[in-house]
Amino acid sequence: MPRKAKIEAHRGVYQKVKGSDLWWVRWVDVKGQRRTICAGNHSAAVTLADSKQLEKRTAQVLPAIPRRGVKFKEVVEIGVKYSEDAKQGDAKGFKHRAETALTEFGSRAADSITVGELQEWLNEMAADLDWAPGTYNRHKSALSTCFREAQRAGLVVNNPMRLVRRKAEPDGRLRYLFDEEEALLREKIVGPLNGRGNGDGQACLDQLDVALFTGMRKNEQFTVTLDQVSLREKHIFLIKTKNGSSRYVHLNSAALIVLKKILADHKRLGHAPDALLFFGQDGEPLANPRKWFETALAQAGIKGATWHTLRHTFASQLVMADVPLERVSMLMGHKTLTQTRRYAHLAPGKLREALERLVSPEAPPAGDGALLEALQRLARNGSLLDALHAPALETGTNPVQNGSQNGSLAKNVVLDQGQDVAVSRSYQPTY
Repeated sequence: MPRKAKIEAHRGVYQKVKGSDLWWVRWVDVKGQRRTICAGNHSAAVTLADSKQLEKRTAQVLPAIPRRGVKFKEVVEIGVKYSEDAKQGDAKGFKHRAETALTEFGSRAADSITVGELQEWLNEMAADLDWAPGTYNRHKSALSTCFREAQRAGLVVNNPMRLVRRKAEPDGRLRYLFDEEEALLREKIVGPLNGRGNGDGQACLDQLDVALFTGMRKNEQFTVTLDQVSLREKHIFLIKTKNGSSRYVHLNSAALIVLKKILADHKRLGHAPDALLFFGQDGEPLANPRKWFETALAQAGIKGATWHTLRHTFASQLVMADVPLERVSMLMGHKTLTQTRRYAHLAPGKLREALERLVSPEAPPAGDGALLEALQRLARNGSLLDALHAPALETGTNPVQNGSQNGSLAKNVVLDQGQDVAVSRSYQPTY
């Protein structure tokens, strides 16, 4: 009786039932999905397995480029619409960054654009236009959002921008206003500024104070409506923030005084409950204070400052008053404590106190901590403004009188049920 020919093992070819005449083929396709099929006899299974392996290798080296499908221009339109519908603060900037790539890829089928092409284009643009790493990353993020939304809509298969490398961004210098800079800025604001009536100074000061007392981002502050402000609960409810989530902005006594005046003005003018909080000199809603703010900075001779510097000033004053970083992070609306640690070097008193433990484990708290404790004690026993003007709080520095209605008199620790929750410069309003 003749022996059966020995069947050699072949990759991906197997029998589900040993001894049967049916052979199966198993392979992983180009998309990474595992496939299985019954091929018949052994010879047919070997042929099919070899063809699938060849097909996979060929597709990886020379991917098929679809000649039809949604154009890249449509992908960008979907991303821009998403940005506008989501009411992102920088929707205009998002549109500009996304449309920058239309010249290169606008008429291409979106699924035909490869990771390598996008990476090369971004590198060339960064070199030609001298983009900073942050600018590079924002362009990458905008295009990635466009592909993502098109993918969610089922118009493209993949998001190639996910594999494009980001650039490392340096932390850069932490710029905040010093006391004398703020005093000089206020002095210029109440004076005549180009392109603004002399009676508009108080409105500009109100905008400045809300920024310094709350730490809101510019796009948050200038999209707040009247119905988002609760004087009774002492907070502003932000529906949409930079990181996409809502949050409460707590208000200290100084911020409440400013906001009470603003809301009273709105009520007197009969504005709707969903009207924006700030208005310009023409009576129209104010979306950007850049014009008057940059003019005031220039006249004050303050360089390297932007509106975001006011947010840094808010956080810096908190940290320098020994408010714990965890609370600063909550007040700033940071997602992680890592973002807040940028300000840690502004609390040298705590660091020196820790170092003194090497000399004596029972070393007393640093002088800054003792001052903070005195502020807290005074604020608990009396009104906040009385505590701020008490002689016991003088530290040898004279208050700064800035010539405006909102004078910057001293650093202020605002307490909520005995706990320090916000720090800013206090002032004595006259309205």
